[in-house]
Amino acid sequence: MLNYLFFKGCTIPASLPNVERLALEVLPEIGINLQESSEFTCCPDPIRLQGANQYFWMVSAARNIAIAEEQNMDIMTLCNGCENTLAISNYRLKNNVDLKRKVNNVLKEIGREYKGTIKIRHFLQVLKEDIGLDNLKKMIKTPLVGFKVAGHPGCHLLMPNEILKFDNPVDPEFYDQFIAALGATPIDYLSKADCCGVSLNLAGDKEASNRCIENKLVDVQLSGAGFISTACPACFNQFDFGQFLLFRNNPQLKEKPIPVLYAIELLALAMGRSMEEIGLDLHRVKIPSKEGV
Repeated sequence: MLNYLFFKGCTIPASLPNVERLALEVLPEIGINLQESSEFTCCPDPIRLQGANQYFWMVSAARNIAIAEEQNMDIMTLCNGCENTLAISNYRLKNNVDLKRKVNNVLKEIGREYKGTIKIRHFLQVLKEDIGLDNLKKMIKTPLVGFKVAGHPGCHLLMPNEILKFDNPVDPEFYDQFIAALGATPIDYLSKADCCGVSLNLAGDKEASNRCIENKLVDVQLSGAGFISTACPACFNQFDFGQFLLFRNNPQLKEKPIPVLYAIELLALAMGRSMEEIGLDLHRVKIPSKEGV
């Protein structure tokens, strides 16, 4: 059994509680044990807070990492943004003695110290590097035969590649391999590596953000996929709530909606849970029919 300290982040507990619940219920079935901590704060956000105050962003991330170091446990998260913030901060602090000293001077005031002794892992990285997809296939209880799934790995898990070293940021493959390991059919589409648009939304350009969502969803429709799946809560909300809003102005999308499944929901289905048990009723975009499954 692999043991990790579960970094939930902000978005998942606040808006996707079923994802949090499924992680705690399902991951032990594939050999991942999660321990919880009430001391974690926001990662913090890799877009707005990093842009506003790089030093505050780094100190806050270092505090979170120090909490895990005190328990001598690597961190696992289900959020691309949390992975991006914590992994980049961990890398920079490990490789910059002056920065580490400055950050620790601040942490000293709250009785903590960053040492650089642990790893930060996204759930997908754990599957790739610690579990292995061949082993995952052996544990699947209900292969998702007939599911046609368009994967969206998300930007913050792919870049910067020199630090995260997870997948090819231009032509990512692992998410499709994960989908296939669950027995589903991964569907390729033109804009797979493109951003979901959440960064533009956070920067105040809602119109450009909507264009990103719309372009990707139209591509997914044209590909013949029945679902789009992601492992990032910001991307999930873009595709689920964002698509729901786009229905008002785009009859094509409303005519054939694309339900969104979080990576852990997809895994839970393959481990024998029903659509009801994974919390599909909490999604804004519902499954219109058997089509695509």
